[in-house]
Amino acid sequence: MTALKGIKLLTEILNLEGIQVISQRQHEGIGIILQIEPIGKESVCPRCGTKSQRVHQNHRYIVKDLPWGEKPVFLEINRRQFKCGKCRKPFSEDLDFIKKRRT
Repeated sequence: MTALKGIKLLTEILNLEGIQVISQRQHEGIGIILQIEPIGKESVCPRCGTKSQRVHQNHRYIVKDLPWGEKPVFLEINRRQFKCGKCRKPFSEDLDFIKKRRT
């Protein structure tokens, strides 16, 4: 299986709408880390409803997922922060599978 087919398969197994796996790595003693990113290039401002493509900042989060057999699985996601062109205020993109104020 080629690397590209493997990444596509992992995206299908993960089954998160609008999300794709871009890389995977396995660390001894830690588990499997899947680096994921949203497919879309824009997000909607929660204040005014305007679509924005202007990325203001990037924040990397690591979220624990369900294990794969005996191996723990972690999702490393780049949660982008956009700047609204209308409100001029930054906002984080909405990711349905992560709580808004996760710790």
